[in-house]
Amino acid sequence: MKKKITAYLAGLMVMSSATAFAMVPSSEIALSGVAPGMSVDEAVAVYGQATYRGDDAYFQNGVKADLDDFNRNLIEELKINRPGSGVTTPAGIGISSPESAIVEAYGQPDKMEYDDGKNEYTYYASDSRMKLKIEAMNGAVVKIKCDLYD
Repeated sequence: MKKKITAYLAGLMVMSSATAFAMVPSSEIALSGVAPGMSVDEAVAVYGQATYRGDDAYFQNGVKADLDDFNRNLIEELKINRPGSGVTTPAGIGISSPESAIVEAYGQPDKMEYDDGKNEYTYYASDSRMKLKIEAMNGAVVKIKCDLYD
């Protein structure tokens, strides 16, 4: 009986130590130099002038920024899903990048989901302030989202 319990506990320890999270540096959670938590003014300096609709700012390169409800100059979330935009993460992942490049750049995701034909890779920043979500379909990246982590 003791051998079975010991083997069971050893197995649990191995399984728990094998559970690793990517925990990417927060500097890796950005789109072409703009990150959640930055000001709209800083984004405009990089992307050019924005068009505003409701709580969102839209840039000509296809990036959509969701703005804070109380501070309209604070970016809470950035999204891109336009192919050919040239917008990438610091690791070089952009729309139409091969899906295999995601894990090559960031490691195994902290969370992986399959939803409506898309693989969703989620990575949390090591300082727990932000997260990066990359969606891929048919072997290619179709959407990238960077946001402040609640």
